[in-house]
Amino acid sequence: MSIQQVTVFGGSGFIGRAIVRALAQEGLLVRVAVRRIELAEPLKTAGDVGQITLMRANLRVPQSIAGAIDGSQAVINAAGIPFQRGRQRYQAVHVAGAKAMAEAARAAGVARFVHLSGLGTDHRASKNRFIQSKIAAEDAVVAAFPSATILRPSVVFGPGDAMFTRMAAIAATAPFVPVVGSGMAKVQPVFVGDLGQAAAAVLARPETAKTVFELGGPRIYTYREIAALVLHTIGRQKPVIGVPAGLMKIAGFFAEFLPVPPITHDQVGLLTLDNTARPGAPGFAALGIQPTAAEAILPTYLDRFRVGGRYNQHAPA
Repeated sequence: MSIQQVTVFGGSGFIGRAIVRALAQEGLLVRVAVRRIELAEPLKTAGDVGQITLMRANLRVPQSIAGAIDGSQAVINAAGIPFQRGRQRYQAVHVAGAKAMAEAARAAGVARFVHLSGLGTDHRASKNRFIQSKIAAEDAVVAAFPSATILRPSVVFGPGDAMFTRMAAIAATAPFVPVVGSGMAKVQPVFVGDLGQAAAAVLARPETAKTVFELGGPRIYTYREIAALVLHTIGRQKPVIGVPAGLMKIAGFFAEFLPVPPITHDQVGLLTLDNTARPGAPGFAALGIQPTAAEAILPTYLDRFRVGGRYNQHAPA
C-alpha cells in the first residue's frame, strides 16, 4: 500500500513536531492529532497550504482516535508525558493510549504503525514506573498491531529540550552543577531532527515493519561528561558534584507537587541507568542516516546561557 497520508498522535510535542516536519518534507499529507489544537497551530507552516491538518483527539475517547486515523495509511504514536498529573497518568497515556491507537489502526486497515518508545525498555526488572509503562506500551502495541515498527531513542536533544536546557540553566545560576550519584551512567544523546528523519525513513522502507530500532547519537557520554560539555558550551566554569541518588529521589518526590516539576522521582531513577543502544541492534545506519553530534547543535540554542547572553562574542562556541 502506497503511503500518502500519515496521522501523528502527539504531534505538538517536542519529538512530534520534528516528526511532522520530516514527513512534510517528504511530501506526505499529515494529520496532527492532539488534545489541544492551539498548541499545534505553528506546525501549519511546516508544509504547503493544506498539507498539514490539525485534528482534536483524546486518547481516552476511542471515537476521536478512529476519526483521526480514518483515511490515513500510516499512524505514528509520539504521544507521551514526562510526569504524571491529574488524569494524565503513565498507564492512561503510554499504555492504554498506545493500545487504543494500535487497535484502531488495525481496525482501519492501516498499513504501517510506528511507535515511539525509548532506550531502557530492556530493563524489565526495573521498578521505575516510567520504564514499566514504556515496556507495557510496547507489549500492547505489538499485541494489537504485530507488524508495528518501534523506535527506541536515547535522550533526545534540540531547541526546547529538557535535559540540556535545564542543565544549562542550572549551570548559569547555581554555584555547581549536580549529577545523580557518581554521574558515571552512560547516555547517547539523539538530535531531535534525526529522530524525525528516522520516523519518516521507516515509512519509506516496508522491510522495517516488525523491527525495533535502537537510536543513539554518534557518541556515548557519562552524565559528568554531559555536564562538562554544557559548561564548555556556555563558557562557564563550575564544579560538577555528585548528589546521592537517594537524596535526589526525595527531592524529586516533593518536586512532583509543583505545577511543572524540575525533576521527578522516576526521572532520578532513569539518570542512574545506562541509556545507550545495544551493539548490533538496528539503528540509524540501517536507515541511511548519519546522526548529528551534540557539539554541533548545542551552541545554537544554549548560547543564551553564556556570560553576557547569546550576543557575547567572546564566549566559546
